[in-house]
Amino acid sequence: MDLRNAFEILDYEEFEENIPHDKLAEFIFEKGLQDKPFIVDVEGKRVASNFIARRDLLCQYLGICREELAEYLAGIDFDGKVEIEDSNPLKETDWTLSDLPIPKYFPGDGGRYITAGVVIASMDADDTEKYNACIHRLMVLDEKRMAARLVPPRHTYLMWKDAVDRNEDLRVLVSIGCHPLFLFAASTRVPEGKEFRYAASLMKGLRLYRIDGLLTPMAEIVISGRITSEKAEEGPFVDITSTYDKTRMEPVVEVDRIYARENPVFYSILPGGCEHQVLMGIPYEPVIYKAVSNVCRVKNVVMTAGSRHYFHAVVQIEKNTEGDAKNAILAALSAHPSLKGVVVVDEDIDIYSYEEVEFAIVTRFQADRDMIVIKGARGSSLDPSANETTAKWGIDATKYLDREEDFERVF
Repeated sequence: MDLRNAFEILDYEEFEENIPHDKLAEFIFEKGLQDKPFIVDVEGKRVASNFIARRDLLCQYLGICREELAEYLAGIDFDGKVEIEDSNPLKETDWTLSDLPIPKYFPGDGGRYITAGVVIASMDADDTEKYNACIHRLMVLDEKRMAARLVPPRHTYLMWKDAVDRNEDLRVLVSIGCHPLFLFAASTRVPEGKEFRYAASLMKGLRLYRIDGLLTPMAEIVISGRITSEKAEEGPFVDITSTYDKTRMEPVVEVDRIYARENPVFYSILPGGCEHQVLMGIPYEPVIYKAVSNVCRVKNVVMTAGSRHYFHAVVQIEKNTEGDAKNAILAALSAHPSLKGVVVVDEDIDIYSYEEVEFAIVTRFQADRDMIVIKGARGSSLDPSANETTAKWGIDATKYLDREEDFERVF
């Protein structure tokens, strides 16, 4: 499967407008496309976005309903079937970065950004389980160089650091325009070296192709290059909270070659937008689901839209003993280090409705006995209200078992 298969599966809108590279975000908001799949020309070249910008789109690829999502993903293994072809399905071009329709999303951005490039690296190019595949934002410095935001101590950073310690560059492919489920797999924290296998499980099989010695799934555009020891300023960049992340000194990627399909479609993720939130936050739902299942009977988990699908969760449980909800809170907060707050509710509450969740809080929660506050915990650097540490909270909005009749709902 590749991006063009997604075009066949989903309904999307294709526009005839030809917009400048610094007007894409403006175009999205003007047309009301924040969570709608679309294709538009950017300076004469096709750009696609939002093909996994909603929960229901993700579920459509997987063939499940939204209520099954957390449990389904929690049951996915990391051992899918991977096939390797030594042929290169893309053609080498004479392009530089200047030939790609790379957007500058917001006026305060540090430059043009590749936001949907899956950076693929390996310590052993012949072993699929020695690979790392992860989305990293890439700021264009000039026609042959980019600054890559590498977060320590994640795998790409460690691989780059190891290469630098050996006075070597880290060979990478940047694959742009992969199937949306591969984007989801590359955004999910999985055991080291299991990105390809996990993607294969989601996609019911994954075919990889060899380009300049490294393996990649089918993509519209593949940039072949090296992450060097050189560093450059990267940022500012709008992150998931729609606020600017700070400028840092980050490693420089040197571009060697650019490969492309015939009439390639460049893929874009709007920073802080719905697709960014789906890819960054929803992969934590199965992580929380599995953690809570260790302490009580969990029914469902959802990362909330108001928290950008990243900072708050609602956990639905089948409560059997008093204390189940408190244990669920602690398990959820420990499962996702950036999680700031969690509400635990009963089976009769629709966790996709904020009104329903608020109803549970109003009728089943007392702040002096049903709230947990943990001070001085490690949180997320993306939370502008946090300093070095953050306060985390949990709300037990479940019925008291000794007087369930008091909570019976008539409608």
